[in-house]
Amino acid sequence: MYEMRAESIADRCQLLWHVIAKDTTFSTLCGSLLSPDQTPPPAADSAAERYCAPCMTAFSRAVHAFGTPSE
Repeated sequence: MYEMRAESIADRCQLLWHVIAKDTTFSTLCGSLLSPDQTPPPAADSAAERYCAPCMTAFSRAVHAFGTPSE
């Protein structure tokens, strides 16, 4: 299972959401390392949040490579 974790950016006024790699706790799919004690504050508004494009691309590739489970 994959997990999403936010990183504070732009003087802590924005959040950038990363996808955490399956086998690690702090390594993202884009290659960034997040600090274990990093707990970003909630963004002031939803416009201050965005998703990491390289993480989303890597996640999409992983999902398509394995396909969806049959029901």
